[in-house]
Amino acid sequence: MPTPIEIVTAFSAAFPEDGGKIAIRRYFTSKTVWVNEGVSRTTGIEEAIAFLERPNRSPSIAAVHFDMLAIAADGNRVLTERLDRFLRSDGSEIAAIKVMGIFEVEGDHIVAWRDYADVNAGKKISDDKR
Repeated sequence: MPTPIEIVTAFSAAFPEDGGKIAIRRYFTSKTVWVNEGVSRTTGIEEAIAFLERPNRSPSIAAVHFDMLAIAADGNRVLTERLDRFLRSDGSEIAAIKVMGIFEVEGDHIVAWRDYADVNAGKKISDDKR
């Protein structure tokens, strides 16, 4: 059985594929709560995917890469410090946002994911017109 850190690392590595949908389908459950503090809250796989596909999402975003700056576990909870890089289809960067996150893992699934970041940094992404 993989450790909680290994689960979160694998999820993070898979997130750029298909706009995060492959990772969510693989690692979330029907009850997983995903909170982007000050931005959104979803429960389950379908709500999380609907958030990723929301109509007001910047059409410029082709992928989101998580650069892991630090990672630590306390039992089934995994704390991350990341640089989330939002990329266009040509690989150029729209924005990079520093994020602190906590994941709660049960078995080989993520049952909770909470991220904390400067919500004003998201304006860089939504303002991208390229």
